This record gives sequence, structure tokens and C-alpha cells, in this order.
Amino acid sequence: MSKEKLWIFGCGDLGARLALQLDKKSYSVFGVRRNPLVALARKRRADVVNWRRGDATREEDILRLLSDGADVVLATFTPDEYTEGGYRRAYVETARALAAALPQLEKPPRLVIWVSSSRVYGQGGDQWLDEETPAVPNGFQGNALLAAEEIICSAVPQAVVLRFAGIYGPGRDRLLSQVRAGRCAPPEPPQFSNRIHVDDCIGFIAHLMERQKAGWSPERVYIGADNEPVPMHELQQWLARAMGYTGAHLREYVTTSQRRSKRLRNRRMLATGYALKYPDYRAGYSALLDLD
Repeated sequence: MSKEKLWIFGCGDLGARLALQLDKKSYSVFGVRRNPLVALARKRRADVVNWRRGDATREEDILRLLSDGADVVLATFTPDEYTEGGYRRAYVETARALAAALPQLEKPPRLVIWVSSSRVYGQGGDQWLDEETPAVPNGFQGNALLAAEEIICSAVPQAVVLRFAGIYGPGRDRLLSQVRAGRCAPPEPPQFSNRIHVDDCIGFIAHLMERQKAGWSPERVYIGADNEPVPMHELQQWLARAMGYTGAHLREYVTTSQRRSKRLRNRRMLATGYALKYPDYRAGYSALLDLD
């Protein structure tokens, strides 16, 4: 049986981790970046990723790269700068180029996975949100993310959008650094945080790929989050204790926008049959702290 070709545009940490998990006998993985040498310098697994140079905002580059076929396309982009222009380049312009190029292929990919973010939900308060809840962005980041989703879904029938919550794991330890510095969110009003371990991000992507390959039809949008939204203050207090600090260590309150406080339901993700490796923050951060 011939290998399938997985093309990862914007291939970085997430893509390299996915390539490590996939069966090498089943998939050949190609990673696309403007400068693949950067990925190689960061040890992005040249043993499992075939790196290719290309600009995902250019339709002609996409057609050139995929001229020999693609069975699965994964788009996982990050802005080169956290400005309105950076978000438009990373998401809207790449979505337009892929939406224009993919339908032109002689054999379109069987599955296109577009990695987005729960930032498309700008709603505030502590309400529960799911995939049926209208996404109402409240800033340029969410606007760009949602616009890109709409572009890719309208042009590519086989596209699936993954709205991941806050991703954490090895190399993604911003919250741990805040706790070490003694900073935390205030206890009131509660500012709910939604998180997902990076291993569950790639686990769910691989799960979708295999189930769809077997003939199952996925939904168009999934929220990727663990089972337990938690007030940020409660999470940081737990982390401080787990890291060996006393309660007095968290002495500096840092207030974030209440509009970012929300609770995400992951029922649609679980309904696919995927079992979370880290179903809540306690399981995920306990594993992460064991690595330190």
C-alpha cells in the first residue's frame, strides 16, 4: 500500500510533533515554510519531515508544491508579528491562496485541516460556548481568524476547522513563568481559562485523519479544549502549590479583559471517539512539571 502525502503549511512545533506521531509506513510528511533553514536550526525533525520552501500566501507556490499530489493538507500558521497586518498575512492571505489553489488540483486532498483558535469567540462573562454558538470576535485577532475560516470553508468542501483553546505543554510554559514570578489573576470576578495540552492537539488531528480515511465524515468545526474550564486564579494557585510555593508567593494581581473569560464545551470533539490524554489541567500540568 502506497504512502499518503501529508502537506503541512506553516509547519512548526505542532506540525513536527504530528509527524513524529504518525506511522512512517502510512504517511510521507512535507513541511512548508518560507525559510526551512529556520526550522532545521530549531531541530524540527528532519528525520520525519521533508522540508520544502514556499510562501503560503502565493497561489503559484501552493500549486507548484502540490503538483505531485496531496492526500491531506494541514494549515497551522502563526503571525510573524502580533499586529492587525501580521494576523491578516498569517490567516486571511494564506486562506485566500489555499482556497484558490486547492480546487485547481487534478486530485484534491481528501481532507484539509485548518487550525484556528477559540479567540474567534469574543463573548464575555462565564457563559458556556460550543460550535453552535455564533462566533463574535471583539478584536483584530478574532476578526482575522474568523474571516480565514469562512474563506477556506466556502471554497474547500473537505475542510475542517479546529478552534484550539490555550495550548500548553513542553516549550509552552508562559503560565508557569508567570507563577514563578509571583503573578496571578485576581480571585474575583473569576476569569475562566480554557486549555488543551499540545499532545491532545496533535492526537486529535491524527484521530481525525485516520477516522476520515476509514470513511467517516467529520463536522466542519470542532472546539479543541480539555474537559474542565477553570478560573485562572484557581489554576495559578494550584500550580504554585504543585511547584512548591506557599500561597503568599502569588503576590501580584494581573487583570485581563473580562471579555476573554468564557467556558468552552468539547462535546463534539469527544463525540468523535477521541479520548483525551490529559482531560484537565491537573493531569496535563502534573505531566509537564515532571519534565522540568
